[in-house]
Amino acid sequence: MKLNPLTFMARIHYYISMRVGLDISQAVKRRGRGIARYIRQVVPALAALPLDGRLEIRAHRWTRRALVADLAPDWPRHCLLLNRAGRELDLFHGFGNHLPGRGRVPLSFTVHDVRALDQPAGYEGRERLIRNLGRADGVLCLTQYGRDRLLHHHPELADRHVAVVPHGVDHGVFNPRPVDEAQATTRRYGLDAPYLLQLGSWFPHKNLELSIRAFAASRARGAGLRLAFVGGGAPDAYLARLRELAATLGVGNDIHWVEHVPGPDLPGLLSASRALLQPSRYEGFALPILEAMACGTPGVVSDSSCLPEVSGGCWPVAGQDDPEAFAAAMDHVALDGQARDQAISDGLAHAAHYTWARCASETAAFFRDTLTRAR
Repeated sequence: MKLNPLTFMARIHYYISMRVGLDISQAVKRRGRGIARYIRQVVPALAALPLDGRLEIRAHRWTRRALVADLAPDWPRHCLLLNRAGRELDLFHGFGNHLPGRGRVPLSFTVHDVRALDQPAGYEGRERLIRNLGRADGVLCLTQYGRDRLLHHHPELADRHVAVVPHGVDHGVFNPRPVDEAQATTRRYGLDAPYLLQLGSWFPHKNLELSIRAFAASRARGAGLRLAFVGGGAPDAYLARLRELAATLGVGNDIHWVEHVPGPDLPGLLSASRALLQPSRYEGFALPILEAMACGTPGVVSDSSCLPEVSGGCWPVAGQDDPEAFAAAMDHVALDGQARDQAISDGLAHAAHYTWARCASETAAFFRDTLTRAR
């Protein structure tokens, strides 16, 4: 559809007349994942819009600002001092876990994780999140699940702007890789046999126990598949318990533990895997689900938090404490050719809807709506 020139100019003015400060402090690091990765994807996409942006960096990271010199290089940088948002802005948005305590402009922030609200007082991050909610004129959630939990605990926020903008997928990076390219990647990590993959940090809420128990009970193991955990960061005691569980169930020699995989190798590992396992007890968004789909890989998710929402009905869902059901779902997508082909096709179509350009456009609209409501 051809856009009327007047409409086009109005749309440009809609954004360019709004100056937004964006706190990118949590991306100022040499190696980052989670929030840092989100910032590094959404900020360049925002910079591609006719938006007047300024990158805010907190004072304790200001001396390392060269680490983000490549991030929206045409936008100015500003050192955020005294926990105060500058009056020369129209809106200040925090992409991380902090929001200024003082400011003469409307404030908004992205909530990446509402798990803390379901925990008792004293839980790490809970008081900070509640404090930010009290300061904010607008709150950006990643999923409808997150928004619902937020309003469950804080119904008073219904009077403010609480929107949902999901993450995107970098389809230039995450796409089905040729077999020889994918196999070259897997061989570097000793993954010669077909394998099931769980991708992400090895923390207790990631529920690696379910993957181990389900794998031990699965037909996939009997068919010669291995189980690969790619991530790392587990506390020593927790990792020891996981290894002990695997040994007790007789699958210790069938599990690969792979740490510190660089980002460029992930599409190959995803493309080569028979299925991605996402058994977590909680996730803020679970982007690997969409990235696996974009690589043409099927999977299975637990029934926890936002996982059924993000997977969009493309993958089977099993209880987070039900190894038998999880094993059956694994076998379904890994061994049943027709079910596997359908999950791949559905996943590719589903993931195609998620782009960082769409995320940026909806985020910019959220900025404008928050500012309009605050005036």
